[in-house]
Amino acid sequence: MGFFVVPSNYSEKTHPSVIPICVADTDSEGNPIQRAWVECGVVPVADPLRNIAERVLREPWRVSEITERAVHWLSRKHHGSVAAEPSRRVLNHARWYAADLRAGSRRARRKADVELYAAKLQTFPEQYDLISDLLARDTFNRLMQALDRHGSHDIREMASMMLRDCVAAEFEGRFGQSRNAVSQRFYRGVRRAAGAAGITW
Repeated sequence: MGFFVVPSNYSEKTHPSVIPICVADTDSEGNPIQRAWVECGVVPVADPLRNIAERVLREPWRVSEITERAVHWLSRKHHGSVAAEPSRRVLNHARWYAADLRAGSRRARRKADVELYAAKLQTFPEQYDLISDLLARDTFNRLMQALDRHGSHDIREMASMMLRDCVAAEFEGRFGQSRNAVSQRFYRGVRRAAGAAGITW
């Protein structure tokens, strides 16, 4: 078994302050990993991948661990055909793997995500932090597109109003409902559109 290394010319002498990213060239099932996933998916976002390891796991040296899992999964799924936006895909999967590792498992992370989402919805009428959370994820645009496809123009308008920092009274005046009713309506619409589009958080 060999490894892909990023940067490819890495050495401690020439790169004393760089944390190398190492990805095994075969996965656990013996499948060869397509080099294109490293060259097109990892190299352009090497520093953001290191940042994820440092920020989420507090251990920047674990960047190879999360990157390898992301690359292996993508290579198994797409084989030699590098899908659109490979670096974004690698980043997304690495971010989720890091969150899984921090939580202890994927199941634990998903449970924590649900609890966090519920907590944010409870504070939604006063703080409107949900959109800030969504903006931090690159799923926001996909979610807006999903709302458009499903004709949920009222939910999309709520999102736009949140981005403009509209106060609760503006929501009540625009939609003719209490702020709690508006938040529940928004929650149901977002969950429906996200589920149909395969979006999870």
